[in-house]
Amino acid sequence: MLSDVLTLAAWSPLLATTLENHPDYVSWLQRERSLTRVRTREELGESLGRFALINSQLDPHVMLARFRRRELLRTYLHDIRRTRTVVETTEELSSLADTTLEYALKLARQELDNRFGAPQIVDAQGRISSAEFCIVALGKLGSHELNYASDIDLLFLFSEAGTTSAGGSRGQISNREYFVKVGERLLRIVSEPTGEGASYRIDMRLRPHGRDGALASSLDEAVRYYHQSAQDWELQTLIRSRAAAGSQSLYTTFAKQVGDRVFRPDMGVGDALANVRRSKEKIDLQRERDGKGFNVKLGRGGIREIEFIAQALQVAFGGKDPWLRAPTR
Repeated sequence: MLSDVLTLAAWSPLLATTLENHPDYVSWLQRERSLTRVRTREELGESLGRFALINSQLDPHVMLARFRRRELLRTYLHDIRRTRTVVETTEELSSLADTTLEYALKLARQELDNRFGAPQIVDAQGRISSAEFCIVALGKLGSHELNYASDIDLLFLFSEAGTTSAGGSRGQISNREYFVKVGERLLRIVSEPTGEGASYRIDMRLRPHGRDGALASSLDEAVRYYHQSAQDWELQTLIRSRAAAGSQSLYTTFAKQVGDRVFRPDMGVGDALANVRRSKEKIDLQRERDGKGFNVKLGRGGIREIEFIAQALQVAFGGKDPWLRAPTR
């Protein structure tokens, strides 16, 4: 155990500080180190529930940051001991992010329900049902390939317009206002810096209309955007999308309605690669302005270029072969 603790401290200053500040984590790690299999999202959720109960005096954003750092001890240890593959490591890191987002969403919704009531939908027959919300993961999180220092790319969807129920302490508001507030609260819980760092850095720039768009979009608005206004590179980002937290059924509906737009049977390889070339040229132009040296991610032959080409081939052939539509290949 001493050897493992010293190895962690040598490889990661962040985790060295974690162990120094929380020596009780060593006994927890001693139990965890013997189990090499990847923790499921359900197991991580149960672990987070126990951790939150024990640390109920902490602010949620501090508690979640501490929980993530504790869990990283196990994941990192198995990684440097080579007891797991890269795929298993990134899968557990992605599940940890999903678990954090799900917990933060639950807290945000509880808080907003108390203030404004629960969001509702009324159909043509006057029947009332609950409005749904989904955190859609894009990029590395969307494809279960998150690494230790990755930002997480997200977009927020809600099911329909409507108003919240009566009974909130601050009165009723529209579903749009409610879910935008939920998104804002979730971002503060997960990405607000603490003395121990934020849980995750969150990037919302890939949402419909980018920085100018609403923080949360209704299903109809999002589908209309991707059918009518989205550029090819924006459609390409949806290849690696999935529901990270919230309503899986809402995401499934969204994916079905935009799937034929992302994967078009009439798209040829030449057109798909031409779209990638245009996107890459914009990146290269920006890098020339920055005047920086070679970048292994964004430079010629770098990670982003390889990723774009692979996705272009998915777009070109995925219209006719549904097997190629999986976010991870």
